[in-house]
Amino acid sequence: MHQTGYTRASTLGPIAEVVAAAGGSIERVFRRADLPLALLDSPDTLLPLRDHFRLLMMTSRELHDEVFAARLGRQASMAGLGVFGRWVAQAPTLLEAIQRAGTSLPHMLQNATQLVVRRYGNEIHWSYEVSDPARDGRLQNEMLAIWYMIAVVRHFTGAWWLPDRIILGGLPSRLRCQAGELMGTDTAIDNAASAIVFDRRLLRSVNPNLGQDDGLAASELGRIFDLPDPDDLPGRLSVLIELELLDRRPSLAHMAARSGLARRTLQRRLSEAGLSYSDLLRNALQRRAVRLLSQTERSISEIAAMLGYDDPSHFSRAFERWSGVPPTHWRRLLEARAQPDTHPSSS
Repeated sequence: MHQTGYTRASTLGPIAEVVAAAGGSIERVFRRADLPLALLDSPDTLLPLRDHFRLLMMTSRELHDEVFAARLGRQASMAGLGVFGRWVAQAPTLLEAIQRAGTSLPHMLQNATQLVVRRYGNEIHWSYEVSDPARDGRLQNEMLAIWYMIAVVRHFTGAWWLPDRIILGGLPSRLRCQAGELMGTDTAIDNAASAIVFDRRLLRSVNPNLGQDDGLAASELGRIFDLPDPDDLPGRLSVLIELELLDRRPSLAHMAARSGLARRTLQRRLSEAGLSYSDLLRNALQRRAVRLLSQTERSISEIAAMLGYDDPSHFSRAFERWSGVPPTHWRRLLEARAQPDTHPSSS
């Protein structure tokens, strides 16, 4: 398969608002990037890094702005990073937060990337390094990533903090001044990885909100450790199926083309793993059905249509085969569990 890295849709930040404010069309951007617009309402959905890059590139072209992502990143926040952001923000010191970010990024938020800390005298170079081979839109992605790294440090040092300087690998010299103005600090061009540079004494900065959060539940952490390994073909294909399901029910032929494999090759490799494409599609439909039933108030008919069923009764029968109960009953059971226990305790 072509893709080697994945990221969560939440890393796109407030892209729709920024595009609208600049007079662009977010619908046209997503159409040109061949991605479902529903991704904006599904922040935990995974998408291939190369698709993420391409979306940023198409946005840059839509707005005729070569440093668009530097502008977008000004509105980036830890909150936009979901559970990963909360996990990092609960660290007692900035040093621990940076260590948490580095060890958990490939498992929780974005793989085929790493955050690396290097010390040069009294300076810390905290770099964002990408191993995914995709090139188009890569610089936009790195400018956005730098802002998220700044947001991590700001959580410990204050909302207006900026690094002593920023290094942007591969930034054309003609864009240096424009990028530096948007980033708010000296911007250097280098063949090395993109990085932020700051005084090493900041690593001792203490979390100002220490003790104000109850921490993460085990269910939260478990839910987001789901980025597929590069060698896990079924896992990687499942990610692509769930992404496509935001817009349409994908066919085997479409997914083979999307994954860069011949149809028969894809079938053979899945068969070697004891699986079929229909197995993966059914599992993806189950997961999406459960999310829609539990996280939205959409009707059964609406959910059936979103999952590609022509008739709601077909969806209801399929769901009952999966779970043992019809979707209406499953939703009532879920609602009942969510109600507080009003029965008096026995003495």
